[in-house]
Amino acid sequence: MLRVGMFGGSFDPPHLGHVAAARFFADALALDKLLVVPAGQAPLKSVASTPAQDRLELCRRSFPFEVSEIELARNGESYTIDTLRDIAGHYPEAELFLLIGTDQLAQFTQWRQWQEILRLCTVCALQRDDTPLATSLPVRLLSGFVPVDTSATQLRGMLAQGKDASAYLAPEAYDYIRTRGLYTRPVLPPKRLHHSQCVAEAADTLALKYGAKREKARFAGLWHDCAKHLTLAEQTALCAKAGMPLRQIDLDISPVCHAFAGAAYLAVHLGITDEEILSAVRWHTTGRAGMTLMEKILRVADLISADRNYPDVDVVRNLAAKDLDAASRYIAGYFIKNLDVIHPDTLAWHNEMKENTPCNH
Repeated sequence: MLRVGMFGGSFDPPHLGHVAAARFFADALALDKLLVVPAGQAPLKSVASTPAQDRLELCRRSFPFEVSEIELARNGESYTIDTLRDIAGHYPEAELFLLIGTDQLAQFTQWRQWQEILRLCTVCALQRDDTPLATSLPVRLLSGFVPVDTSATQLRGMLAQGKDASAYLAPEAYDYIRTRGLYTRPVLPPKRLHHSQCVAEAADTLALKYGAKREKARFAGLWHDCAKHLTLAEQTALCAKAGMPLRQIDLDISPVCHAFAGAAYLAVHLGITDEEILSAVRWHTTGRAGMTLMEKILRVADLISADRNYPDVDVVRNLAAKDLDAASRYIAGYFIKNLDVIHPDTLAWHNEMKENTPCNH
């Protein structure tokens, strides 16, 4: 009987750990065919940050197995049960196997028609020697696998920060990523991306002038609005997932929430742990008392970027070129005067800036 395996995932990006797992899966079960299935919109996961066709091409350049478009061709959410039924229809006499990760095993009973999945195929999970699995589900545990010490989240963060990730990716996939410029900038609507690029340039200039780390300032500027296109519900869920829950005062003034969600996005989706970057993104809209140098740089850069054209922009630009604190004070005062509803952190920032205004004698 033909033995057919399915190995699905977001593969954002596919890395050598995925390839090693696929090889082990195929060898351990003596599969006649292994189908690598890049996910479309997975119901229990955030939407992949990279376009489907790019992830498909990366899989083709990474895996020595057949890569299937079966899920990417669907509209809307994609369910494993539907994919398995399609595969069973193509191979009606085959014995089917499904490889899932240990994180997926923990969520397995939340999957749509999970009992039917168990009927259609043998579900397999890789058993790491250092972390024994315990489950009451009729799942086949495959022992002896030695995982590659990396993750897609870590790689997205490395690539986004311009670090060399070649040791973790198939050479052809790495070349494709660099040629296409994948993971080096947020996936945003064109106007928002242009603004972010302008803010990155402004942050770089300010960092050079005021002695901050330019690469961090540019990165924070480029990614500061990475969650602005998400709905408030998505922003709220993202902050909760990152352990940065939104406060009621944030939700009451919802336009500020994208800044908090931006920091959460960097932590969850790119694995960023650098607190200078995270705090700069988090406070770039409201400001706060006790602003750090990097936080001030991003807050000011967001208001003086080349695409800005509000009435006082030239005033702020001139101040920023001479005195970052003076520009910060002006911005804080500008928002206090022009906003109908003031966020408490903005008020705290304004009051602190006002108290620290140099005296003129």
